Amino acid sequence: MNTPSVTYISRTLLSILFAASLILAPNLVPAQEKEEYTEEEYKVYQDIQAEKDPAKKTDMIVKFLQEKPKSSLRKYITADFNQALNGLRAEKKWSQIIPLGDKFLDVAPGDEFTIGLMAAAYEATGNAKGFATFGEKLYASKPNADLAMEIARSYQKLGNEAKYLQWREKVLASNPDNVEILIDMTQKYYASQNKAQALKYAKLCLAALPKAKKPASVSETAWTNTVNSGYAIAYGVVGSNAYESNNYSAAITNLENAVKYFKRNETAYYFLGLSYWQSGKSGPAMLNFAKAYLMKGSTASSAKKYLDQLCASSRANINSVLQKAQADLK
Repeated sequence: MNTPSVTYISRTLLSILFAASLILAPNLVPAQEKEEYTEEEYKVYQDIQAEKDPAKKTDMIVKFLQEKPKSSLRKYITADFNQALNGLRAEKKWSQIIPLGDKFLDVAPGDEFTIGLMAAAYEATGNAKGFATFGEKLYASKPNADLAMEIARSYQKLGNEAKYLQWREKVLASNPDNVEILIDMTQKYYASQNKAQALKYAKLCLAALPKAKKPASVSETAWTNTVNSGYAIAYGVVGSNAYESNNYSAAITNLENAVKYFKRNETAYYFLGLSYWQSGKSGPAMLNFAKAYLMKGSTASSAKKYLDQLCASSRANINSVLQKAQADLK
C-alpha cells in the first residue's frame, strides 16, 4: 500500500536564505578610509551597482572577480550580486536565477546565499537532480532536518535508493519522530522481507503518530491520509508478526486496527482469517478469508482454499459469506 505523497513548497529553504541574508553587507558603499582599492576598481564597482540588467550585472561581476580575486571590494560586489538574485527570487523568476547562479559560483564557489537560492530555484522548477546537488551543499553548511527531508524526497524521485536511504537516516538522526520516514521504512523493510527491521520501525511509527503534528504546508486531507496509512501499515506489520509468533489475540487486535484505518487491506484480512481460525472462531475467519479472496490479490488463492474448507466443515453458505464480505468492503 502506498502512502500519500506530501509536497512542501520552498518554505524551509527560504527561511534558511533569509537567515543567510543577514551576512550581506548592510552598506553596499565601501568606506574608503578603512579599505584600500584603486580608483579603477571603484569605478568598475560603481558601474556594477548602476547596472540594472541581472545578466549584464552578473557578467560584469564575474569578470571583475576573475581579474581581481583578492580585491577588498569583493564582499561588496558579492552582496550586490546577492541582492540582484534576491530580486529575481521575489519576482519568482527561478529560471533566470539558475544560469546566473552557475556563472557566479564558478568564481565564488562557497557563497552560501547563492547556493541556497540555486537549491530553491531547482526545487521550484521541478529539477530534482539540481535540487539534490545544491541542497547537499547547503546542508553541509546549514544542517537542518527539514532540508534533509527535502533532499531525501528528491533522491526518491530520482530512483536513487542508496542516496534516499542515506538521507532518510539523516532525517531520523535529528528528527526520530518523522512519521513520513518511519512509515516508508516500515513499508520498505516489510516488502523486502526484513521482518525484524519492519517490526522495529512499525513500533516506532505507532509511538510517533499520536503526537505527530501536521506541517503547515500540508493540507488537512493529505495529512489525514498520511496518518491513516501510517496506522494501517504499522498495525498490519505488528499484527502479522504476532500471528507468526502464535500470539493470535495480539494479531487479531492489531490487524483489526489495521483494517479500521485502511479498509481494502488484503494482507490484513488474510492474516485475520488465519488468526481467527487458529483461535477457533470460524465465523470471523470465513468472513476475513472471503474479503481477502474478493480483493483478488496475492493471497486470494489461499484465502479461497481456506474459505472453502471452513464453509464445508461448518456447512455455511459460501455465497452468503461472500455477499456479507462484499457489503463490508464497500
